[in-house]
Amino acid sequence: MKKPKVIAVHLLNDFSGSPFVFGQALEALHKDGFEVNLFTATPSGKGFLNGLPVVINPLVYRWSKHKWLTLFYFLISQLTVFLKVLFISRKNDLVYINTMLPFGAALAGKLRGSKVVYHIHEVSVKPVSLRKILLFIVKHTAAHCIYVSEYVRNATALQVPDTVVYNALPEEFVRKAALDQPASTSGFTALMLCSLKIYKGVFEFLECAEILPQIQFELVLNASQTEINSFFGERLMPDNVKIYAAQSDVHPFYQRASVLLNLSLPDKWVETFGMTVLEAMYYAKPVIVPPIGGVVELVENGANGYCIDATNQDLICMRIQSLAENHDLYTKMSKAAFEKANLFTQSEFSSGICRVANSIVNDKGKTDLAMVDY
Repeated sequence: MKKPKVIAVHLLNDFSGSPFVFGQALEALHKDGFEVNLFTATPSGKGFLNGLPVVINPLVYRWSKHKWLTLFYFLISQLTVFLKVLFISRKNDLVYINTMLPFGAALAGKLRGSKVVYHIHEVSVKPVSLRKILLFIVKHTAAHCIYVSEYVRNATALQVPDTVVYNALPEEFVRKAALDQPASTSGFTALMLCSLKIYKGVFEFLECAEILPQIQFELVLNASQTEINSFFGERLMPDNVKIYAAQSDVHPFYQRASVLLNLSLPDKWVETFGMTVLEAMYYAKPVIVPPIGGVVELVENGANGYCIDATNQDLICMRIQSLAENHDLYTKMSKAAFEKANLFTQSEFSSGICRVANSIVNDKGKTDLAMVDY
């Protein structure tokens, strides 16, 4: 029996986390026998959704430094995708929407009688008024929601059948991490990879470096060198800090690192999962993360890392120093980090996505497929 068509929708195709995960999901559905039609905008010409074995239909959307212009592009893109999905969708199709933003597709799918599925990664949509509107539309159109963590599920609190399917890394990354040998370094290195945003804790990172001059600190930012220079201005950097612009290959950084930091400020930004944390754990690196959000579903405080508020730099530095000085502690936490990472596999992710899709197609109602039992 031929499976129904999947009409997949993602607003902005770039090299950020949500299209990366969505691409993995679409590949899994394709391999499972679903025909996939993807609607997305790729203003830069490249993104994680390029090169998938699916039919790609272009949307028009772009970000602007002028908020009113971004809003205009957003509304135009929703009108466009509403009309396109309304035209091609049928009753038995799945309308698979990545993030809460493409609400036009949800409305069209609901009108057509298609089964609307949301893959929800975020909870911090701004402004708040937009978030409330989007949540209202999800609640009244979705047949099922897929969440990237229990935290996201609880934070949205929607009365919709749902499943937690944890993110996973591509098998290629895992194989390379297994083959790579730790780089020979002259000291202990703390690594952080993040966006160039204040709420990601970049200044807290620099303050930790000032407290621990004997530790090497490496900061990899998802930004150009020009953007980095403009952001930090004339600020003097500690001698033990190296800052890098966006990298196409992050493996050498994980090889060189001793510990990974995620210093997002909980009162300004809550991590809903933490892909860089998982990447570091596959390299058997202990991690230090915020005490709230989806990231704590990866990290058990005191076992494979530490959960500490980024504003508590004294405690963070104390933990880094103890890992640097106590070989037995470091070895124990390193092993625990690798063992935890191996619970989040590509095969589990793919089977979770496909079980949800097939369950909805077969009209079996709610599917609870949380991938890791804590």
